[in-house]
Amino acid sequence: MATLKRIVPTVIAIVVGIFVLIAIFTSDPQLQALGTYFIDTAIIVATFALFLGVINVLRVHGRKIQKRQPGMLYSFVLLVALFIVLTIGLPPLPDQPSGPSQPVIQWIFANIQAPIQASLSALLVFLLVTAALRLLLVRNLESVVMLLVVLVVLLGQATLGLLPVLPTVKDWILDVPTVAGVRGILLGVALGALLTGIRLLLGVERPYSE
Repeated sequence: MATLKRIVPTVIAIVVGIFVLIAIFTSDPQLQALGTYFIDTAIIVATFALFLGVINVLRVHGRKIQKRQPGMLYSFVLLVALFIVLTIGLPPLPDQPSGPSQPVIQWIFANIQAPIQASLSALLVFLLVTAALRLLLVRNLESVVMLLVVLVVLLGQATLGLLPVLPTVKDWILDVPTVAGVRGILLGVALGALLTGIRLLLGVERPYSE
């Protein structure tokens, strides 16, 4: 039975993945329709997974409130906010859109969610500054090079004309080596995603059977 549980999901994932890839790279309308059907099915399954996730949130935080565990106040606020948003956003109101476009939901996001995100971003600045200071401590040659580059970029950004060459050097650093490094990272990410997809299609990686 354990072997069957491993083999069946692997076969289904490989077959569906191959059909979707073929549908993307072919002009056959039947294959394209089949690929679209598989994608729509995946969206429906993901929707049910989201529904199960909401139920799990209710169960976990409801249990924490019931047992009066530490952090129960945050769980209570979370559940109240969840019920308010769902109660207001899901039912269609007369002459008003439902869902995220509902005016009350827009007000909640603009006046509650956005300030909270801004506050977290403001706190993140201090963490980034602390991490940057720890990173720029001169320990070896690489740290020295990084420190010099950071100083040149900062001075080139904030120069008041005392050193006219610094803005030019700063622009060159941002346009040439920085862009080259970012492109290298993006290429590495793309190759990693491609390799992961191939391993999934070949059944080497089986997260769906865990």
